[in-house]
Amino acid sequence: MTEYDNYPIAIDKRWSLEDLYIFPRAYEQVYFAYEALLPATTEQVNARIERAFNAFPWKGGYSAVNFYNQLKYATPTNRRPVVKSMHYASPGVIDLLLNLPLALKIAGVVSSVATSIGVCNKVYNAIYTNAQQRKLLGLDIKSREIDIANKQMDFILESNKRLAELLKLESPEAIEARAEHPLIAMKIMMSIYRRVRTLAEYQRTAKATLPQFVVSDDDNNLTEL
Repeated sequence: MTEYDNYPIAIDKRWSLEDLYIFPRAYEQVYFAYEALLPATTEQVNARIERAFNAFPWKGGYSAVNFYNQLKYATPTNRRPVVKSMHYASPGVIDLLLNLPLALKIAGVVSSVATSIGVCNKVYNAIYTNAQQRKLLGLDIKSREIDIANKQMDFILESNKRLAELLKLESPEAIEARAEHPLIAMKIMMSIYRRVRTLAEYQRTAKATLPQFVVSDDDNNLTEL
């Protein structure tokens, strides 16, 4: 098996034009977020990823949009997912060429959220509500130095641990090391979770299934996470 291989996403039910926008966009953004946590291929790529994690204030929706756009263009063209073919039917398939081990990891994250969506959303909603009450969501980290009380920082660091668990990261340190402040790391992980949740909803409704194992074209062997 090579690292880059075919990955068939099964699709079913009735899809709209909106689905053809929402699902690929969410998948691509999650893919680039996890790709950015892998060792960079060059110093130039690493510098671009660092800029993506530190360029935005994260006080509104435009930061997330620009963040994922930056991650996409920080990823070398030959490491981005490519659509090999797409067959729309019930069932159908979207066949991608991508980093297969990474795709299988993402599939595991999506499956975990899909099978315990109520619990996962409860964790996320509690963090979001608490952060909103603490007035952390609207803070512009880029405009001034933030003096966060110890209780606030304790909440942020604990939230990062819980979000990392939802996203099946070994720890929040991978994202905290990229971001210039733990609060930015928290907002980034919340953003990634919302996109994983979107993919999980497609899986729960059987409109799209991300396989956790595939048959490699190279050696005809079963490959799984």
